[in-house]
Amino acid sequence: MSTRAVVFQLCVVVHDVRQANAHWAKVLDRPEADIQTIFPSGILHYTHGHATEYTDCQVAKYALDAFVLELIQPGSAASPWRDFLDRHGQGVFHVCVGVEDRKSFQQTLSGIGVGQPYHVGYYAGGSYSYVDSLAQLGL
Repeated sequence: MSTRAVVFQLCVVVHDVRQANAHWAKVLDRPEADIQTIFPSGILHYTHGHATEYTDCQVAKYALDAFVLELIQPGSAASPWRDFLDRHGQGVFHVCVGVEDRKSFQQTLSGIGVGQPYHVGYYAGGSYSYVDSLAQLGL
């Protein structure tokens, strides 16, 4: 990855991933994406500094030319996605920005008034973090 920040994913939280998946498939003129249950058991995430596991989220992903469209239906357990859905309804949850140097990027975010990550997660290829940038970036 270059030293520049690259937007590579758009995540939408939905009530019903099967319905949203079917609709997006029609809009994108593609076959429906596979729906998977995430995350595998034993993978810890940290939300507001507390370790937790999320094993009941359903996700469908579309690899598009410039980015990945991710549709997440949160499980019933408390999670960042469930909190968003309960407070805001369906909508854009995050834009994923890939960076080479997370600490440097966090300094850039801090420079515009964005706080520290409230959620850090791990997956087979690396890790990610969520920050609240609604006031600064609109999401």
